[in-house]
Amino acid sequence: MDDARPTPLIDDIEGTRTKLESWISSHRGHAVSIPDLSIPEATGMSNVTLLFDINWEENGQARSEAVVARLQPSVERPAFPDYDLSLQYEVMDSVGRHSDVPVPELRGLETDTSLLGVQFYLMKRTEGRIPTDMPPYNMDGWMMHETTPAQRETLWNAAVDTMARFHQLDYRTLGFDRLAKPGKTPLQQQLDYWQDYLDWSMEGAGHPIAQRALDWLQANQPQDEPTVLCWGDARLANMIFKPELDGVAAVLDWEMAVLGNPLQDLAWFNYLDATFSEGLGVPRLEGLPGYEETAARWERATGFSTRDYNYYLIFAGMRFGLILSRIMLATNRDTEVQNGFACQLLQKYLDRLT
Repeated sequence: MDDARPTPLIDDIEGTRTKLESWISSHRGHAVSIPDLSIPEATGMSNVTLLFDINWEENGQARSEAVVARLQPSVERPAFPDYDLSLQYEVMDSVGRHSDVPVPELRGLETDTSLLGVQFYLMKRTEGRIPTDMPPYNMDGWMMHETTPAQRETLWNAAVDTMARFHQLDYRTLGFDRLAKPGKTPLQQQLDYWQDYLDWSMEGAGHPIAQRALDWLQANQPQDEPTVLCWGDARLANMIFKPELDGVAAVLDWEMAVLGNPLQDLAWFNYLDATFSEGLGVPRLEGLPGYEETAARWERATGFSTRDYNYYLIFAGMRFGLILSRIMLATNRDTEVQNGFACQLLQKYLDRLT
């Protein structure tokens, strides 16, 4: 499914390896070597991910560390109009310093594009297992074939509990009050962004299903909402689970972090699971808790209300439908923009509410 990705594989792997080797050596103050680079295939639809080991000698002994690099995409028709790797890095750094929410150990950020042609950051590789995006875990992969229903329930609940702990953090303490814009609620800021995204992503062609959703969302905005730093892309496939499968080892992919009602993360978490089960016409894995049960668990853990849950389901469906539509358009599958499974599921949910 490489052709479905808006981010191409690295063409010059050897050149990239040599440049990273030099950069890391300079920043660490001692020589390191990188034997080789690899690119994971099971996850990721926006950034380039590289996996490699760093080797060096310290006090006469050979040392090694497994590292992950995330590179800003550089393609003619990207999935998003811009990427802020600095924000992603800052979120992980701040969450790691101010809470017990597990995030990767960071190893450096480079915003100067002269080295690799794009910005990038490094983090220590976290041991554990990540549910697959391709194929979706409800269809195939280790969660289907190598876990019991009881283990799946544990994984799901651990993810929800970790998300709930994150939602109890104060965005001002984390240092992200600068994301607030005077005169507009966080929700209105997001709706403005996604309207602009629709216009940009569809390259003037419009999107009737997503536009219908945006119009409904504009007209039915909840009032007096709580505001936290939202993860933005809350889902099982953006978590590394401990090797024993009894908890979360790290929370990944903060590129969509934004201020808003934390209920949007819960709705996204459930909706994305539904998209890759109901949306594809396949059953959910046995053992995964129901969506109502999940919402009740999150509500108890956070103290936040789920009153506007259905609103944020449509919000989730609009966002995901647009992102996948952009990917379809960018990979020359124009006929699938409106008829893709994500947009058809959004239309189904809209029909239920309107």
